Amino acid sequence: MLASSYPRYPGDANGFIVGSLARALVRLGHTVHVVVPYDPAVREMDQGGVCMHRFRYAPRDDLHLAGHGRSLQGDVHMKGVVPLLMPGYVVAAMATALRLHHRERFDLLHAHWAIPGGAIGGLVSRLMGLPLLITLHGSDVYVAEHNRVYAAAARLGFRRAQRVTAVSEDLRTRALALGLDEAKAMVIPPGPEVERYRDGDGARMRAKLGIPPSAPVIGALGRLVYKKGFRHLLAAMRIVLASLPDAYCVIGGDGDLREELAAQAQEMEVAERTIFPGPVAWEDTPDYYALCDVVAVPSVVDAAGNVDGLPLVLLEAMASGIAVVASRVAGIPDVVLDGLDGLLVPPGDEGALGEALLRVLRDAPLRAALGARARQEVLAHYSVESMARRFEALYRECCHEPRA
Repeated sequence: MLASSYPRYPGDANGFIVGSLARALVRLGHTVHVVVPYDPAVREMDQGGVCMHRFRYAPRDDLHLAGHGRSLQGDVHMKGVVPLLMPGYVVAAMATALRLHHRERFDLLHAHWAIPGGAIGGLVSRLMGLPLLITLHGSDVYVAEHNRVYAAAARLGFRRAQRVTAVSEDLRTRALALGLDEAKAMVIPPGPEVERYRDGDGARMRAKLGIPPSAPVIGALGRLVYKKGFRHLLAAMRIVLASLPDAYCVIGGDGDLREELAAQAQEMEVAERTIFPGPVAWEDTPDYYALCDVVAVPSVVDAAGNVDGLPLVLLEAMASGIAVVASRVAGIPDVVLDGLDGLLVPPGDEGALGEALLRVLRDAPLRAALGARARQEVLAHYSVESMARRFEALYRECCHEPRA
């Protein structure tokens, strides 16, 4: 696997779906090597049998900005120094992959993100003579849509790949507009590790955050960037608190908008009932979802046109049996059937979001029914094991097809 993001320390959510897939493939009996950039936050951790290879591409730690979600400011604008780092990144990634292939004799390359992974994968695949599969996650397509050079690089990978998967139908459609051959394109949604979300300790998390046991709690989780829509959630909290003044909103995660969102909560006079606990470690996510009465996923298309592919947070919350209120945008409607296993609202519609949250908080039978059906849906169709088996079958197809 070639990836630009991957968990760097125990509990890190960065690139988590790639790590989750890699470990699941190991459990299925495969040998998996992951080539990923170095990051100064890397710590020793159990890799679940995955063989990790991290490459350096910059002279200083503080210049390793081309991976792990560091390259975009607020997920909108490329940080100015990043394009200057890319030649070194590409050379180091290719050299690492080629050296490993000489030693290990790989059967297939799986590149995550069209930019830079898919483009690098296209070059390495040709040099190695190996089949290539590319997976699109969201920000890669956005970058290619807004830069001709990156679009050309993405098409280089698309042409070489046997298959290109996307985490949502919306993302697949956007990739087709960039030049992806429809015959190669398909959707494989991400999958959470469902069983670990069966029993979370919400009481422990409430005590940790100082939230009374009976207080209604709206939870949200993700990087603090514009496309997550958290500023709309804060605006919707005014509607919630007007009817349920004892409610809390807990927005877990970290990112470029941390201070901006905290200032907005003060300005909107919801700060006393809004908690920003910072990053939530992966091992704590079952407890985090369990503290919530409802989980909000208020994703939007941001001002620059970026949007989530399919938030893993949505699937984790559903796996936990918690009712969700989410935006009708990108891949979310692929999973949530409005009124059956969650409620959908127009993206950015703060009034609709507030009213939907109130509806769920006030109606305990509805809340329970939505949560139960959500868990059933994820168990049936979206587990990490299901995702891994679909990729395993796809790998076999790619290995038996003629290569470009």
